[in-house]
Amino acid sequence: MEKQSRLILAQVDHVSGEVLGFAVERIIKRGARNVQLIPTITKKNRPGHILLVDVETAKEEDIAEFLVKELRVAGYHRIDTAHVFQLVTFARKKLSIRVNGRVRTLQCEVKLIGDPLKLLSVDVEHDFLVKVQNLVKEKLDCQIALSELRTKIESKLLESANEVTLEI
Repeated sequence: MEKQSRLILAQVDHVSGEVLGFAVERIIKRGARNVQLIPTITKKNRPGHILLVDVETAKEEDIAEFLVKELRVAGYHRIDTAHVFQLVTFARKKLSIRVNGRVRTLQCEVKLIGDPLKLLSVDVEHDFLVKVQNLVKEKLDCQIALSELRTKIESKLLESANEVTLEI
């Protein structure tokens, strides 16, 4: 799928990290779809940043005004682009974790990427993984790394339906 998009590219080289963090939050609140901040070295070998803002055309003017007032950005580059993306849906799945015959079951919200009948990928949020890691450690007396837990859960979810049992 594809939709028209606009990307603002602004160079910022004279504000602190705290101000940049504040700015990113405010730009998102003003309706940006996404904001990226890339560290750079300027032509005078000073630290700087490139700010990339993915924005709808209708919200560009408000964000541009904010950039001038808060970051003293006197100009920026506008790139008209097409955002190419996959269908994303969410589903709740029943996840059972089994360790040495003991089982704990919980609900898992999963991001499904692609046609739900022919999934390309699944994604489990980081906060949920931390919750599962803590549950496994405290209730099932087993330690597992987050990266390993993510791989195990997502691979099982990709291959199965609404209920998943994971052996650790």
